[in-house]
Amino acid sequence: MLHPSAHYPGARRRGPPPATLTRMTTLFDMRTIFLVGACTTTLGGLAFLGLQRMYRPAAAALRRFALAMAAMALGLALLALRGALPDWLSYVGTNLLVSVGAVLTVDATMRMFGRMSSRRLLAAQLAALAALWIWLGDDPAQVRERIIATSVVQCSWVFAGALTIRRSDVWGRQRYVRTLAAFLVFYGGVHLMRGIAVVFGAPTLAGGVFAPSSAQVLFGLLFALSPIALAMIVQMMLHARISGELHRRATTDELTGLHARGHFFELSRERLRAHRAPGVVHHLLMIDLDHFKSVNDRFGHSVGDRALRHAARVLKATLRNSGLLGRYGGEEFCALIRSESDSDAHGTIDGLRKALEGTPLHTGQATIHLTASIGVVPVNDAESLERVLVHADHCVYRAKTEGRNRVVRSGEILAEPVV
Repeated sequence: MLHPSAHYPGARRRGPPPATLTRMTTLFDMRTIFLVGACTTTLGGLAFLGLQRMYRPAAAALRRFALAMAAMALGLALLALRGALPDWLSYVGTNLLVSVGAVLTVDATMRMFGRMSSRRLLAAQLAALAALWIWLGDDPAQVRERIIATSVVQCSWVFAGALTIRRSDVWGRQRYVRTLAAFLVFYGGVHLMRGIAVVFGAPTLAGGVFAPSSAQVLFGLLFALSPIALAMIVQMMLHARISGELHRRATTDELTGLHARGHFFELSRERLRAHRAPGVVHHLLMIDLDHFKSVNDRFGHSVGDRALRHAARVLKATLRNSGLLGRYGGEEFCALIRSESDSDAHGTIDGLRKALEGTPLHTGQATIHLTASIGVVPVNDAESLERVLVHADHCVYRAKTEGRNRVVRSGEILAEPVV
């Protein structure tokens, strides 16, 4: 992604090069650096193509990243062959391909984070870049203009990409997202400092295409390795997304968005082990929607799914930070609530029942009134959850047989039947 315009001939250096400079330029052959960069960038592009099968939601963005890698790899190859090819091809071609790679990289980044640019806008950007580099050409007298143009182009696009990432919803949730933004800012900053230095009279290098200079060697290394570094960061970010998606599917109920059954009990055990303060009371709840089969039979399973999501939203909004809520299966939910006393727990639990009863679901066909039978059992031992759950299920059975829409706790009726 970094641009090699500093390799144009310009002001001549006086005197022999320092010994450290001679050692550095002997150790690093510039043509080899750029050829290796072209090869590693090609591998990065192939890796992006291979990732399409692993992460299909980002397939379009990955194809753009692959195209960006291809453009930059070809630009690096032309740069390595500079002097062996016609000047117009090795200068204009390199400038154009590297700029195209930057534009496609930013376009791919925007797609990765859910923002789409129109094809017309992308085509206009590429056409403008082609016109710019053809106009600047390969005239040695326009070295400064080419360097400044490179800095402006690269800074503008990569800073736009970093801003897109900063505004994304996942900015604070994934480490590699911030790493990608930091890389783009660093990359743009290098170009910005380079352009400013040239504006304020920094001399360009003399001695032909690959003049000896420690700054040139460092810049060449950064330029050649930046595409593969970008590819590695994006791939790590995608793998983190895949891992996060797998974790979400394993721990979250797909229909309601509540904790899945296994994850609910895992979190409940952690909470019971962590909160053993005197006076703290925990209760395990089994919540079973009443007559739910009739909802599916009368209105269909799609409305039944809406009813489950509705019940989950009502219960979650009512419970708020008082406990955990998960889907046990079918029309059954489970909850673990924490309170300071039994009376506080009774109020919270009956509040769940009343909230569900008082918040009907309005559909295009009818208004569906949902109620629930709730079984409640006190629990303090993290290792006894399964056994306590059996008792809570028995309490639900009692609530069903005694009229539904009620709370039953360990043989005690906490709410009268609703007629």
